[in-house]
Amino acid sequence: MKNDLKRLLQPIALPGGKALPSRILPGPMDGIMTPEFCLAMMEFDLLPGWITPFIRISHNTPRVNKLLLRLEPYRPLPIVAQIMGINREHLAKTAGILTTLDGVLGVELNCACPSPTVLRSGSGSAHLHNPEWIRDTLLAMRDACPSGGIGVKIRSGFESPDELPHILDAVRSACPNWIVLHYRTAKEMYRTIPDGHNRFKIARQLLPESILFASGDIFTCEQALSVIRDSTVDGVTPARGLLHNPWLIRDIEAVCRGETPPERNTASFLVRLIKLVAENPKWRPGLILEIAKNIWGGNSERFKSLASDPRPSAMLAKIRDCLT
Repeated sequence: MKNDLKRLLQPIALPGGKALPSRILPGPMDGIMTPEFCLAMMEFDLLPGWITPFIRISHNTPRVNKLLLRLEPYRPLPIVAQIMGINREHLAKTAGILTTLDGVLGVELNCACPSPTVLRSGSGSAHLHNPEWIRDTLLAMRDACPSGGIGVKIRSGFESPDELPHILDAVRSACPNWIVLHYRTAKEMYRTIPDGHNRFKIARQLLPESILFASGDIFTCEQALSVIRDSTVDGVTPARGLLHNPWLIRDIEAVCRGETPPERNTASFLVRLIKLVAENPKWRPGLILEIAKNIWGGNSERFKSLASDPRPSAMLAKIRDCLT
């Protein structure tokens, strides 16, 4: 098993001589991956690269300068730029532009977001109703970017996981370089699903030759290893698990090398993040409180104390007490 785990540390070759640096990558988190969060993660060297939150492509193809601005918080690490929309032509043209930009390894099509606002626009998980649209859009993106990787993020279905074989059949025929599967359906949103790992197993059986990443409820090294062991996926993309433990990706990597992750005090990450967020004239403590809630729990005395006085100086004083 130890040797099998080492494969997660191997890069994945992509067109144009590029490569995903690892098979353990952060899942995108819209609203969380702010410039301050990204900078703190990179200063602590907590990840090998980024999959960005989706860039919404609506009625036109964004200009290069606009795309560069969206990608700036994730530099200088390697970037997979995620895009979302309904217009195939604009999505393909945008993918073509993105893969020519320095540091961009590839583009991922978001067909997984279950937000009601996104669904009303016909985007995100709404595309699971029409897997052939996903296939044709991936093919158009491939034609537009011969020198970069093309991937897709999907869910196990819209209404039911029984839809998964049809979805995967369409996606597989487009030959994406990687597929990220979130095991819940769009309708299940964020509910606890007892047979989640079984859906990864089914996907693995249906996609024996595809690079398959697992997404959903990966909060600990043990959960990551369980997914890998149960379904033999090629990689994992922890997302909200990074709010519980910002070192999660590095800890999973350590386990894959046969090492025991060291004990760490996550308060040091919060201290740096507070200082970065406080540099913005419009002080918004929401991100700090969200991460603190994930680390310590919403009912913990530490979190309640932090939330009672969300000024930067007060937060820093209270969190520094946790470092001593």
